[in-house]
Amino acid sequence: MSENPVDALLESGLRMLITSIVDNAGITRAKSVPAARLGTAVRDGIGLSPVFALMCTDDAITSSPLVNGPVGDNRLMPDLGAVAPLGPDHTVFWAPADQLSQDHEPVDICQRAALRRQEARAIAAGLDVRLGFELEFTVFTGDPGDPAVGTIGPAYGVLATLKLEDFAVDLLEALDAAGVPAEQLHPEYAQGQLEVALPPTSPLAAADQSQLARLVVHRVARTHGLLVSFAPITVAGFVGNGAHIHFSATLDGVPFGGDDGPSPHAQHLMAGVLDELDGLTGVLAPSVVSADRRVPGNWAGAFACWGPENREAALRYVPGSVTGRPHSANCEIKIGDPAGNMYLSTASVLAAALTGLERKSVLPAGLDHDPASYPPDEQPRRLPLTLEDALTALEHSDVLRAALGDAIVDPFLAVRRHDAESLGKLPLEDRVRALRWRY
Repeated sequence: MSENPVDALLESGLRMLITSIVDNAGITRAKSVPAARLGTAVRDGIGLSPVFALMCTDDAITSSPLVNGPVGDNRLMPDLGAVAPLGPDHTVFWAPADQLSQDHEPVDICQRAALRRQEARAIAAGLDVRLGFELEFTVFTGDPGDPAVGTIGPAYGVLATLKLEDFAVDLLEALDAAGVPAEQLHPEYAQGQLEVALPPTSPLAAADQSQLARLVVHRVARTHGLLVSFAPITVAGFVGNGAHIHFSATLDGVPFGGDDGPSPHAQHLMAGVLDELDGLTGVLAPSVVSADRRVPGNWAGAFACWGPENREAALRYVPGSVTGRPHSANCEIKIGDPAGNMYLSTASVLAAALTGLERKSVLPAGLDHDPASYPPDEQPRRLPLTLEDALTALEHSDVLRAALGDAIVDPFLAVRRHDAESLGKLPLEDRVRALRWRY
């Protein structure tokens, strides 16, 4: 096998490379090149208008003073360090793309670069961060215009597993071939809903893995005549899909978990996330149905609190099995959903956590019961109840704005506010229908 990465890919059987970004609507936008153009694409990049930063969920293009409309051009530069086959046949490969100028300099609207900056900040602080995603999605049969859920339960049931057995086996094989072996794959609470847990890795690699896994899921589903949606709500009245972030970090060799809960540095990191939860909601759960998913009883983190193994808290501290402690300890952020941009979600969580570490923020007492079960005057506050409230919190978050930059935050707000204006006033069933096949 050749040592040149382009030659090695061609020798392995590559016929097409898909390279993609995730835009501010959380939608994966892609360009593809045939094998004959692979070397040129990797050397020169692929043209992409900066106006893609203003593409909305409905494919409309909004406006922002920081993006000059249709004027200008960027280069999508495939990162062959993260290239992966989309299946065992090794014919179609995927690589995430960085957005560069025509002079191949970084541009300030690149979401992947924003995450890379926060990862470097964590390393400079002496942290070894490990992060992984749990992705929920809904499997459908039938026609996109009139789909039916792929299973009818029971929740978490073996019957649902057996109903989708052939799809599940092929999916696990394809994820292995892509280099993202699933840690778990199982039916979830809602009808037709599955969850795949991805292995923990460095933050940028974890965000890349989340995108790669979604492509693999869609590709394998198609071969089985199935439809898949990662939308936050896919059927009105059903529990929606989450994109849960698990993270841990050692500091100078000290693990995240301690004898009696989070270690001292973990407490600072978690406190930083708690302090920014409202603004983080605007990044991690920014669709016109996200607030409908994030309600008490959905295990979606409706309350601004944390607790050990508390699935109704926005932050769930996970000590892990006794055989793996203290190194198995981690924190799960429950509020996110798959309509978010996973690069921005990861960068924002890191920025909030690092700010907590720098400020030595104090973690309040955790809750060991369902937050909704406390008397009203003792309940923790609810997270933003509307998309506009979440976006306003993001807009005014000095921590998140400094981390992401105005060139990302302001177009992001413009896109999500366009969605709120164009789709947000529709009945829930219409909003669900509008988003179902976007993700």
